[in-house]
Amino acid sequence: MTKSSRIHALSRATTILLAGLMALSTGLFVAGVALERSASDTGEATIPVAQIATPAPEGSEAREAQERQEATTTQPAEREGSAAHEAAEQNHVLGLDVESPWVIASVVLLTLLLIAALFQFGARVLRLVVAFALVATVFDVREVGYQLGQARYLIAVIAIGVVISRTATAFIAWRASRTEETHLPVARAS
Repeated sequence: MTKSSRIHALSRATTILLAGLMALSTGLFVAGVALERSASDTGEATIPVAQIATPAPEGSEAREAQERQEATTTQPAEREGSAAHEAAEQNHVLGLDVESPWVIASVVLLTLLLIAALFQFGARVLRLVVAFALVATVFDVREVGYQLGQARYLIAVIAIGVVISRTATAFIAWRASRTEETHLPVARAS
């Protein structure tokens, strides 16, 4: 008969460290998304106060220019080449809006499920943790570049924190899986 002398268990410290890093990166991710949405809600184009306070006389060229200006600032700026159009294109990957509430909720839910799986199944889910952390890191690095390009430095710093915590998660999970591979189960004859 053959029995396995090793189960797929992680040390308690490694499990807690990985769970903490995953929770940290998810918390920073959610905070960054909330901050980005609040910044975009308050950063809409507005009509200058001087234009609102002193309307030109009806029928004058200045009045017509003001009306054209009002029409262009109140219409959505989704035209080709506009900042809003560029931002909308940046948020789509393979036709999927990566900043939609469903995608964000899915990332949070998947992270929570991976944390639960770490506690339940141990080393068997380490490769999933590595894969998830690396894929998410690619999107987060992309977000850092985008936020720096938009001069949103606070959001960029939060995104850098997410990148660091996800990279640390991937490295620690990879290292733990390599340690598990060196301690393969030994078959014993009874």
